[in-house]
Order: sequence, then structure tokens, then C-alpha cells
Amino acid sequence: MKKGLKNAVCALKSGNKDKAAWILERLIENGNSHHETLGLLGAIRMEQGKTDEAVKLLTQAITQAPEHVPSLYNLARTLHIKGDHEEAKKLYIRITTISPSFYHAWNNLGLLQKETGDLMGAKQSLRKALAIAPGHAPCLNNLGVVMEGLGRLDEACSLFKGALALDSGYFSARFNLGCLLFRLGRYEEAEKELLHVLALNKDEPTARFLLQSMGRMKAPERAPAEYVKRTFDDCAGQFEEILVGRLQYRTPEKLFGFLQDLLDYKWSIMDLGCGTGLGAHRYRPFASFLAGMDCSRKMLREAMAKGVYDALYQGDIVERWPTDRKFHLVYSSDCLCYMGALEPVFKRIKKSLYPGGILGFSVEKMKKDEESRGYQLGKSGRYRHSHGYVKTALERAGLKHIKDLAITLRKEEGKDVKGLLFAAQKAVT
Repeated sequence: MKKGLKNAVCALKSGNKDKAAWILERLIENGNSHHETLGLLGAIRMEQGKTDEAVKLLTQAITQAPEHVPSLYNLARTLHIKGDHEEAKKLYIRITTISPSFYHAWNNLGLLQKETGDLMGAKQSLRKALAIAPGHAPCLNNLGVVMEGLGRLDEACSLFKGALALDSGYFSARFNLGCLLFRLGRYEEAEKELLHVLALNKDEPTARFLLQSMGRMKAPERAPAEYVKRTFDDCAGQFEEILVGRLQYRTPEKLFGFLQDLLDYKWSIMDLGCGTGLGAHRYRPFASFLAGMDCSRKMLREAMAKGVYDALYQGDIVERWPTDRKFHLVYSSDCLCYMGALEPVFKRIKKSLYPGGILGFSVEKMKKDEESRGYQLGKSGRYRHSHGYVKTALERAGLKHIKDLAITLRKEEGKDVKGLLFAAQKAVT
């Protein structure tokens, strides 16, 4: 068996995972189900995306050798990938007890804590990883992401630069630094880093879109779906704290108040761009069926935890929706600000409305001196729209404007973000 295992390891080191897996499978078939054989095949299956098989094999390995750190670590990683965060966390903690100097477990524990919104726990875990491996660029980068989430932006910037000092070709650190500099309004520095990102990967959508937001490239008609998805996946765990707590975000409740006199009971209702489900409970008494749709899987996970919706869908608002159900009401709070041209959105929504169905939504408002342009991409990475353009886009899509209202959507850098609420209706023909 030792020779067979050694051959599998050699095949794996040469990059031939399939050959390594074949050798390990033959060993297991011949009764050589040693924990190292099971653990190594489980690790390969994880890398191949066969997570259910990986969990089975790695669990068998741990049953034989409860303190076998490689199998424990790979099982934790597999469960982490599958979204079983509680079990993955338990395993990472178990590993740090068995082998406190195994910094990979501290690093991954920190990543998991960050993903689930425990930024303080993530900070502590990542600092423990760095105390063991101070020259580990991924740990520096990951701690930078956490510090940015905690609002400690200067520290985050230093950590990203520290990771790049260790590895100048580290794509993730370069990308994170460029995005942070953009967020800080240090646009010349951001441009340099983001152009470097595009030199490494010319198809990176977020870097390109941020350069477009700065006016360095021609603006597209909408934000790339991948950019929006990544943006909200990254902040899902802290989304409500940031918006409601720091930015005084009240758009969902204002939109509900604006639409309330148009609502009836036992309606089928869609919350488009639902995010974590802020404000959805207000529509629940009117709904026989309440659905939410968002492009971000992690935001949908947060929404599901609220227990308000009857169904949640992951999808793009302009593409074919994951459901063919018709709705009496489609409402959307601060989702259309990621779309420039609104006609395609309105036409898609119209297809999912019953005759007489209502569309209610918010947009960010353009300044008066921008009115003639219809819509404009701002340095925030969001689009602003003129009142006249929105009405025209509704008309072109075959939706009748009912009413609108100017409001303040939230705070940004201490200033009010001005917006508009609209209600429109599909004809009853």
C-alpha cells in the first residue's frame, strides 16, 4: 500500500489528479482503506468539485484517525465550500486545538468568520495566523479585507500593500487595493492599480467598471452583473449594519408608504433586488405569495433567515427570470441604480406583471444640470436618472406612469443622496 500511496502522491505532484485518483481508487477497492488513502482521495474529490464524495471519504478518514489534521482541514474546507458554516467552523477550531501552529486553519477560520459577519472574530483569527506566518501574503490580504469591513481603511490599505510587497503579482491584493483607493476617492492611485489589474486579467469586470465610473473609459448601459453580485456577496454579512446604521437608509419603508394606497390583499408580490429582505415584512399582510429575487447568493441566504418570503430566486433582473409566475406587484428598492438604460428592465418586468399590475421602484436623481442626458454613471458606481427620462422609459416599455415622489434615499460621505420614487401600471387589456 505504501508504494501505491507514494505513486499517487507523485502523480498528484506532477499535476495528474485523474491518475492519482485512479491509483487511490484501486487501493481502496483492494481493501487498503487506510486513513491517508481515504483522506488524499477526499482532497482530490474536493478539488474536482465532487464535494459530496469528498465529505464521505474525509469523514471515513477521520473516523479512523480523529486527529489527522490534513483530513480534518480538507473536510472543513469542503464543508466551507458547501456552505455548512457551523460544521466547518467547529472543525477549524478543532484543528487549532490539535495543532495551534497550523496557520492555514486560523486563516480559513478568519475567512469563514468574515463571510458570516463576525468581523471581530475574523480579525482575531487572522492575526493569530499572521503571528505564526508573518510573511504569508494571503493572510495579510484577508486581514486587509476584514479591516476594510471594520472601517479601518488606512490599516487595510497598508495590509494590501504589505501583501504586494511580498508578492507583486498577487492579483487579489492588487484588486483589493485598487478598489479601496477608489472608495477613498484617491482616483489617480486607484487608476494605476486598476489598470495593473486589467493588465493581469483584461476581462476583470469590476476593475473595468470602476475605471468607467471614474470617466477613464466609456460608461456601459448597466453595471456588469458580476460586479453587482461580487459587491453584495462581499458585504452580505454587514449589509444591514452598514446601510441602516451608518448610512441612515430608509428607502424600503419610504417606498412601502408611497405604494401602500395602491395595494390590495391576497396579491402575488415580487421584491426585485431583495437583498437581505429589508422592508419585506411590510408587504407580508398583503401577499398570498411573496417572492424575492437577487443576483447575490449570500444576500439571499440572509433574506432566507428572516422567514418572510414564500420563495427566493437567484437571477439577473434583465435576463429570463427563474420563475414564470405572474405578479400583481413588483417593487424594487435601490436596485435600478445599477442600471443605466431602463427600457430593457421595464420591458422584462412588464412580462411578469398581471394586466393592471403595479411596478414601484426607486432611482437616484440626477442634478438639474445633468437633466438632458437621461442617465449618468457616477463615481459611486451607481447610475443617476432624470425624472423625464424615467417617465419616457416607462412609456416606451408600455407602462403607465401613476405617480412619483422626490425623497432622500440615504447618507453618503455625510451628504444626502437624493432620489425619486415611481409607481407605474400595466394596462388592463
